[in-house]
Amino acid sequence: MIVSLDATSAVPLFEQLRSQIELLVVSGQLAVGTQLPAIRHLASDLSLARGTVAKVYEVLARDGLVASSGRHGTIVVAQPDDRRPTAFDDAVDQLARVARQLGLTPQEAHQALDDAFAREMG
Repeated sequence: MIVSLDATSAVPLFEQLRSQIELLVVSGQLAVGTQLPAIRHLASDLSLARGTVAKVYEVLARDGLVASSGRHGTIVVAQPDDRRPTAFDDAVDQLARVARQLGLTPQEAHQALDDAFAREMG
C-alpha cells in the first residue's frame, strides 16, 4: 500500500492517511481481502504515532471499508462502489478549505488545479 503524507500540509496527517486509504479501497486499488499493514509497521514507516494509525483504522472500520480480524490484522471488506463521487467530493472540500486557509482566491485555486492536471497528464 502506497501512501504519502505531507507534514507541511494544512490537512492533518490523520485525515491525509484516512482519505488516501479510503480512496485506495473505493477505487478498487485495494481489493476485498487485502490485509492492511500492521498498525505498528505503518506507524513506523510513516513516522506517526501508533494511536493515529489505530484511529484511522477504527474510522475506516466504522465506515464499513475494513474490518479488524484480531490476530489476522485489518482487512479490506468493501468493494468498489458508487462512493467514488463521495471520496472526490471530500477531496474537493479539503482542497477548497486549504485554499481558503492559504488566502487564495477561487480563481487562483482553479488555476492551481488546472496546473496540477497539466502536470499529472504529463
